Amino acid sequence: MAEAPARRSRMGRVTVLVIMSAACLSLAFLGLRAATKSHSPENSTEDVLTVDTAPVRVQPMPVLLESVGQVISEHVVQVRPQVSGMLKRVYIVEGQRVSVGQHLFLIEPEPYEASKSAMQAAWESADGKLQKAVVLAKQGYVASQDLVAVRAAAEQAQAAYKQAMINLEYTDVRAPIAGRTGILGLKTGNIVSPTDPTPLVTINETRPIEVQFSVPQQSLSAVREHQTTNNLKVEVVTDDGARVLDEGTLIFIDNAVNTRSGAVLLRARAPNKQEQLWPGQYVTVHMQFSMEQRAIVVPQTAVQTGQDGNFLYLVAEGKAQLRNVKVDREMGALAVISSGLNGDEQVVARVPRGLRSGARVTASPVDSPTKAAITLPSEP
Repeated sequence: MAEAPARRSRMGRVTVLVIMSAACLSLAFLGLRAATKSHSPENSTEDVLTVDTAPVRVQPMPVLLESVGQVISEHVVQVRPQVSGMLKRVYIVEGQRVSVGQHLFLIEPEPYEASKSAMQAAWESADGKLQKAVVLAKQGYVASQDLVAVRAAAEQAQAAYKQAMINLEYTDVRAPIAGRTGILGLKTGNIVSPTDPTPLVTINETRPIEVQFSVPQQSLSAVREHQTTNNLKVEVVTDDGARVLDEGTLIFIDNAVNTRSGAVLLRARAPNKQEQLWPGQYVTVHMQFSMEQRAIVVPQTAVQTGQDGNFLYLVAEGKAQLRNVKVDREMGALAVISSGLNGDEQVVARVPRGLRSGARVTASPVDSPTKAAITLPSEP
């Protein structure tokens, strides 16, 4: 009888273990099923990237040579005093535009007026003696040698009088050219002299004005060819290429290539009527050679560089597709593509970090530039 309760107790423990094992197996099965279901393709939650896109354009594009240049004045004059004296008046202000012959400075004229009067009187006296000597010489009362001496004295007096008049004119300092004045070297009350190291003022001619720039020697033949066929037009723009400052023509090609840089110096002249070009200013220079009528262009930011060359990403059917391309030339904010595109695609204009071929994307169209210039280095 005692064995029966013990047997029932062992059977109860076995039953509990079996139930617990079944419960664990059921939980494991449910967890595996849920995990399998969450990783099924129809329930994938892959991130979708939003990318800026731009259309591939087919449009006429100018073939331009671009270089960095510096504006220089075609004519620079340092105005210096020609006579000594006190600077009595200054008629201009710094930075003023002046015309040819305009009053600039007045050096105290009184000493030179007195000298002129004295020299005039001396010349009139010597001339009177000469006229009298000529009459007497005809009558035989004056020897020829004496007549020569009197004539020489009169001529010397006349020359001294002319020099006195010139010195008096030098006291009125006028502008020799039209242009813009710089910093005044001296103010009124100072004593000035022709030997002063500092000029009274410097005048830069600004209308017209020149732009000096260099191009690689590889481009020299093209520049000369287009210069001989027609006047090579030059466009001067801001550093960012956003605004045209002026247009001019090529006027000078240096007669030798710089052996250190491998570049040749060029100069262009622009009318600069609005004075948007200033001496010393750095600008961008464009020279147009020809026009490519059907150029395939994309934003320059869309082009990436890999181990196998250039590539970009297209957007098609909601996914990014990698496309290898060949860049013919970079034109500022644009890149001209020679192969790899047809002209009717959409490209990723700005490639975000982590973008890969086949990734799901959402297109966000952005404006793309339509005008640019070939960028060629000034030095190889």
